[in-house]
Amino acid sequence: MKFGWKIFFLCMAIYVASLAIIGVVVTENTYNSLLKKEIERSLEEESNLHSTLALYLLNNQRIAAEKIELKNYSKSMVDMIKADRNYLEIFDENLDLLATNAPKAWFLNREELEAALQGQKNFVLRRDEEQLYLFVSNLLEINEEKIVLALVKDITHVDYHRRELRLFFTKIGLLGLVFVALITWGLSSILLKPVRELSLTAQNIASGNYHVRAKVNRRDEVGLLAEQFNIMADKIEQKISQLKAEGQRQQRFIDNLTHELRTPLTSIIGYAEFLLKAQYNSDIFKKGLSYIYSEGNRILKLSKTLMDMIFVREKSLQLQEESIIPLLLEVENIMRVKAEKEGIILTVEGKDTFVLIDRELFKVVVTNLVDNAINASKVGQKVTIGVEETPEDLWVFVMDEGKGMEKSEIDRVTEPFYRIDKSRSRKEGGIGLGLAICYQITEQHDVNMEIESEVGEGTKIKIIFPQKFYKNFTSQMQI
Repeated sequence: MKFGWKIFFLCMAIYVASLAIIGVVVTENTYNSLLKKEIERSLEEESNLHSTLALYLLNNQRIAAEKIELKNYSKSMVDMIKADRNYLEIFDENLDLLATNAPKAWFLNREELEAALQGQKNFVLRRDEEQLYLFVSNLLEINEEKIVLALVKDITHVDYHRRELRLFFTKIGLLGLVFVALITWGLSSILLKPVRELSLTAQNIASGNYHVRAKVNRRDEVGLLAEQFNIMADKIEQKISQLKAEGQRQQRFIDNLTHELRTPLTSIIGYAEFLLKAQYNSDIFKKGLSYIYSEGNRILKLSKTLMDMIFVREKSLQLQEESIIPLLLEVENIMRVKAEKEGIILTVEGKDTFVLIDRELFKVVVTNLVDNAINASKVGQKVTIGVEETPEDLWVFVMDEGKGMEKSEIDRVTEPFYRIDKSRSRKEGGIGLGLAICYQITEQHDVNMEIESEVGEGTKIKIIFPQKFYKNFTSQMQI
């Protein structure tokens, strides 16, 4: 069952239950109040009647100047009662009926008459079919002669009033039920509209429309839910985009790896087939075997580099406080021979400080960056390895004055096998994994690697250490 229907039926149930309880309470209270007033009025009427009849009998006795028999006046006393729905019964001391003006006789156990004969005024409510009667009994005694007076009053109108009140509540309740049903349905539709919009938005997102957002401008709980839902949708869209980008990178990795393996394997197989079919010639055999050996070494180098990437990803870092300038000077010494051979000026600059790094892995990063910078530079250009400190962080950078990169290439340059100058890289034996390894190592260190480059103006690659990596630390536990 939908939530809107649940709210609707719940409101209807609450309304009906509330109306029923109020109706019963009001009806019964009114009924009891009317009944109490009717009993009080009847008791007062019986008292007045008792006094009137006593005076009547005493007056007749005075006129007759002798003792009278009460039973002889029963009929005349009954005829004195002319009120509508009021009846009088007169009984002798044996509780035999002497006279009555009631339309019917009640053959019931009249215990109230016996109580009245003992001098106890009392009343009894009795229901006869659909009629309700009030019996008020009292003793009338004149000159030691006793009769019992029973005032019978038809108070069915009290029951009728209760039925009318119940019918009134039923009619009002039905009209109110229709009104409340319409109001509840309208309000639930209005209140649940944002929820339906959220549901529709969720369906759109589930179907792949990750850009859709809930448009709910409210400050209540539903508005907060919509706000959190949109935040969640943003995260999902971001994550999906990342997964798509990661999937594309993985596919490019597989495609590039396949291509990198296919090229040398094709050469190896081609030369092997040629040597199998060709007549023996020492020069041709040496040349062919040389190509096979060269391409085999290329595959071996590729395999070793891929293993290095796996090693970097799986290796636990051995972080220690290291002085950065001596490490950079060590890299300069390693790369000086290649720089001099290419005619590149290699320098180190900056103020020494301590950083928390895995020394060997970090040296691999800087060495690869310097190697790439030398490859991108021309004779006479300068490659700078340096340290730069700001109030917020510290940079270790490698900067060259070479050919630079397009902005579209900066985001992809850290992908495995990606080369900017593919022909030159292959000629030099590069396989496009250097920056990928550097990126992995910096990620392992939880630091950022940023690339700034302009075509024709050179490239600057910065490894950015937050303050916690180079200030106010004494051990790894303080990070």
